[in-house]
Amino acid sequence: MGVADLNVAVVEDLWWRYEGREDYALRGLSLEVRRGEVLAVMGHSGAGKTTLALAMTGIIPQRVPGEIRGHVEVLGLSTLRADVAEIARRASIVFEDPEVQFVMSTVEDEIALALEPLRLSRDEMRRRVLWSLELVGLDRGFLNRSPLQLSGGEKQRVAIAAAVAREPELLILDEPTSDLDPVGKEEVVAALRRLRRELDMTVVLIEHEPEYVAEFADRVVVLREGRVAMEGGPGEVFSRVDELRSHGVSPPEVSELAARLGLGPVYRLEQAVERLRGSVRAPRAFSPGDGGGAAAGETIVECREVRYDYPDGVQALRGASLEVRGGELIALVGPNGSGKTTLAKVMAGLLRPSAGEVRVMGRRIEEYDRLTLSSTVAYVYQNPDHQIFNKTVYEEVAFGSGSGASRRAR
Repeated sequence: MGVADLNVAVVEDLWWRYEGREDYALRGLSLEVRRGEVLAVMGHSGAGKTTLALAMTGIIPQRVPGEIRGHVEVLGLSTLRADVAEIARRASIVFEDPEVQFVMSTVEDEIALALEPLRLSRDEMRRRVLWSLELVGLDRGFLNRSPLQLSGGEKQRVAIAAAVAREPELLILDEPTSDLDPVGKEEVVAALRRLRRELDMTVVLIEHEPEYVAEFADRVVVLREGRVAMEGGPGEVFSRVDELRSHGVSPPEVSELAARLGLGPVYRLEQAVERLRGSVRAPRAFSPGDGGGAAAGETIVECREVRYDYPDGVQALRGASLEVRGGELIALVGPNGSGKTTLAKVMAGLLRPSAGEVRVMGRRIEEYDRLTLSSTVAYVYQNPDHQIFNKTVYEEVAFGSGSGASRRAR
């Protein structure tokens, strides 16, 4: 297989200036998109990301007026000469705002419209519609619904379904999560995970959320003012935290933490955990009865039908049950006021439940004195000012380690 066969798209020395603008949106940009990869494109607002996407579909320069220099070839087709419709049969794009793509009154017709150029039989078209909906996590109940009446995440998934129904060789996603709430973002990300798992498709992902890029990308390109500023694998690019920030791109939080701790190139949480296991000294061992030493899988904290009523009458917990075992990492999530902090304080013994039972290491929480309990279940407040009271960092840490606490208890 030759070099040309390995590349789905080639951009060479591309310059583009929109009609009526003085500055170029793209300035001598060159890159390659390799077959089968997920290439993430990042950059500050106005860096040229969407312009690049439009140039790779032929929309620029054929449908958008402006001045162009350079060369773009996608799947062997020159975007300067090949018809946009011909390119679209093999390369699909999903825009940041999915509504700009919707023209039909139902989800089924919207996806079927994307298939019309393929001249499929009615049965095959129906099969493709249902297959693409399933791929993005939507069921048959959406077929007759209006795309414009769906939630943000559902709209974006319908747009992705319409794009992948043609089984394109190249899929371009232009910031598919940018305008969505957390629920909508997770819906779209779950759909992208299925695409990544089930389809052998080349993807150009324009995305500003570094955690999503870290999860999906094989390679990352960072644009700045219409040029390629950084390029490489996620580990290489995200480890250069200061350089990323200088280009207006936020690194993944775990990469920033790894850089500060000297853990080397890290861009996923599981990588950081593995590195930390090898570099962080194990905590002291607890002897039986001193409040620690839970084996992996052993129940540390158990809540049974816990209820908590605040003095003003608000019921924060209504029969909450939870079991925390040794070695687990459990995330408590929910909207404001759902009881997350209250449950955490109940497990730490900072609040006594109005009803139900809480056990720590098999003992009822009421049997513990505060000092013994705090050596087993530690609690960190959302606002650290609520728990810091010593004059120096040394005294604060010493108190937390038990030495200061023991002196005060005596």
